[in-house]
Amino acid sequence: MDLQSNIQELYNKQQEEWESFRNAVKQLDNIRVKQFNWGDNVKVNIQFNPGRITSTSAKVDKKNIEQRPCFLCEQNRPTVQKGLSFLDKYTILVNPYPILRNHLTIPIHSHVPQRIRKKIGDMLSLSEQLPDYIVFYNGPKSGASAPDHFHLQAGLKSPVLLQGENELRSCLVVEATTKTEAMDLAEDVYLFLQKQQPEEDEPMLNIISFMDNDKYMLHIFPRKAHRPKQYFIEGSKQLLISPGALDMAGLIITPREEDFDKIQKDDIVDIFSQVSMLII
Repeated sequence: MDLQSNIQELYNKQQEEWESFRNAVKQLDNIRVKQFNWGDNVKVNIQFNPGRITSTSAKVDKKNIEQRPCFLCEQNRPTVQKGLSFLDKYTILVNPYPILRNHLTIPIHSHVPQRIRKKIGDMLSLSEQLPDYIVFYNGPKSGASAPDHFHLQAGLKSPVLLQGENELRSCLVVEATTKTEAMDLAEDVYLFLQKQQPEEDEPMLNIISFMDNDKYMLHIFPRKAHRPKQYFIEGSKQLLISPGALDMAGLIITPREEDFDKIQKDDIVDIFSQVSMLII
């Protein structure tokens, strides 16, 4: 049985065994989504997903991270949560608060910081074995709610998540016919972005990886801010939006219904302008 089939079996079994996860998956059927368009080719979907409030509002400063148990370490995960081994160093888990169909979290076995540079090959290998999925990465200051424990995520493909560069935000597209070529090109992009933010342990970025007609694809979203000013404003003008890879691709998550109802095109343009690094 291939990895995709094993994952589907895991997903089905976890729904049978884990009530809260089963309910979260069912909620995806009733989730509210609205779409904004800029011409024929640029689309942004807004998803109201109350289950994501913990992730969106996560305090990711050093003090708070050190004070809470790591929810990706095996000893702290729910007993009912089972997984599949990948490359003998990762565990493929269902995400208990899904955004996508078949939403997965893939933590590395050891408790090491969220750093992608030496693990692009692993990301591409996972994409290779999951042709119906996107694999995505949120940097430690770019949407990761567990910046202290390296992990990838994955979920079934949808058109809005495969958009590359557009007028709203920067996206550096890597397209290669071999994994080695994709890794080399990604390293060039990484080094370029590192020069733009030499003070950071890792340049701020999000990455989406997928296969397209036997080609290795990487969409790299350079970032200049973790959260927009609307996140911190108090009162009626607040928008509790903390962009990660999916938001940058075109699926913005709003865990509060009030934000889903009031967000408009101008807000989206403004948020992207604040968090996306312009690449000329």
